[in-house]
Amino acid sequence: MDIATNLKTYLKTKSAVTALVGSGDAARIFIHDAKEGVQLPFVVIVVLTGSSSVHLGGAAGIASNRVSVISYGNTHAAAYELDKTIRLCPLLGYRGTMGSGYVHAVDDDQGFECGYDPPVSGSAQKRYWVMRDYLFTHKETSD
Repeated sequence: MDIATNLKTYLKTKSAVTALVGSGDAARIFIHDAKEGVQLPFVVIVVLTGSSSVHLGGAAGIASNRVSVISYGNTHAAAYELDKTIRLCPLLGYRGTMGSGYVHAVDDDQGFECGYDPPVSGSAQKRYWVMRDYLFTHKETSD
């Protein structure tokens, strides 16, 4: 199960999220890094770690991933609002189908961090961000 792709697919089905970042192919939800010059607000999904569970008989068929969801906005309030919208869409505590896979649990991993990226050359616009790590426990598949 590609947790990043499945999370992106799931977020694109949530109207509260797409109201902020766009919908369909134009949705500003990216895996690993955003396109250069992308309009704010947007989301970046980064898979940080992953592991497979085992038992005495071999693979248990359950995997876990730590995934960082970074919400960007033109103000801290906008970035935090996008983070809150994603968390409550619901993502935190979610259990069910996500994209082409099944998620058993989504938990918050130690709250959030926030900050900003300095303006790029020739601009005065900072990009504010809120980063929250989630722990996904999901069915492991061979895809």
